[in-house]
Amino acid sequence: MKMNTLLGTALLGFTLTLSQAHASVVSIFVDAAPNKFGSPDYSAWEANAFAAAADGTFVNMSNSLNSDNWGTTNFEIEDEVVYSFGDLGSRLTWVYFISDTTVEELDAADNFAVSLLNTWDGEESDFYMEYYGSTWLEPGSWQNYNGGVIGTAGMAYWGAQDINTQEALDSDIAAWGAAAESWEFRVRFDDDITSLTSNRIASVPEPSGIALLAAAILLLTRRKVR
Repeated sequence: MKMNTLLGTALLGFTLTLSQAHASVVSIFVDAAPNKFGSPDYSAWEANAFAAAADGTFVNMSNSLNSDNWGTTNFEIEDEVVYSFGDLGSRLTWVYFISDTTVEELDAADNFAVSLLNTWDGEESDFYMEYYGSTWLEPGSWQNYNGGVIGTAGMAYWGAQDINTQEALDSDIAAWGAAAESWEFRVRFDDDITSLTSNRIASVPEPSGIALLAAAILLLTRRKVR
């Protein structure tokens, strides 16, 4: 059962020269960031991520729970689940850097937008269309940075909603982790589109936990966007 999500790249990222008419280059990266809404660790993560994105040293998924994902665009279910207790969890967060331009130039030209697509257990969905009514959105969190423009886009599932216990969180993570998933973050500039896809492999529960997992799936309800 797919849950609703919360809002708020291989080895060092993906870059693309936007077009012959533009000297700008867009670079996209992805990581498991501390929960932007409440975590005291987020500001330091953002500062380091922005610096690395701008100078080309960003290492994708270097904060993934699973070290096998470091330097790739793969992720774990725990990398995209937030909650209201403990360390507040992590958000899957994309960082994009566009060289040799400004927010003012991009905004005036109205020719830059981002999009986010999801595939959950084989079912495809247009994330921004579902929640905002449009496939392409002008970024809401971008800024002039180091001779270019930098911004982020993030998502997360809200674990243990209104329960705030480790047991409830573990149940949600087990249920969600049983489905394979991918996210495709896309950047559009004029007629040029580039994207970065991140994948998560479905977990295989131990035989003794299959019955518990089935019960957890039946109890899950769709999470509201916070």
